[in-house]
Amino acid sequence: MDIQHYLVVYDFSAIVIMVLLAYLSKGMGEALKIPPYFRLLYGSAGAVAVCFILDTIHRNANFPVSDTLTLAVRLIAGALALVVCLRYWQWLFSEFLTSKG
Repeated sequence: MDIQHYLVVYDFSAIVIMVLLAYLSKGMGEALKIPPYFRLLYGSAGAVAVCFILDTIHRNANFPVSDTLTLAVRLIAGALALVVCLRYWQWLFSEFLTSKG
C-alpha cells in the first residue's frame, strides 16, 4: 500500500486534534493573558486539510503536486502545532514535574 492511503487517517486525526487543542488553548490563553497563538493551530489544521485535498485531487485527477511538498507542509504544520501547544501548556508540565520531586 502507498503511504498516501495511510495519510487519510493521519490527516483527519491531526485536524481534529489541532482544532480541539486550539479551542482549549483559547480558553487557557484568555485565563493566563497569553497572546492568541492558538490561531496558529487553526492555520496548521487548515494547512493539513489543504494538503489532504491536494493529494486527493492528485490521485484522482492527475493534478501535478509533489508528494514531498505536501509531506513537508504536514511536517511543518505538526511542528508548529507542537511549539504552540508547548507555549500554552508548559505550566502543566512544570507543575507535574515539581509535584513528583
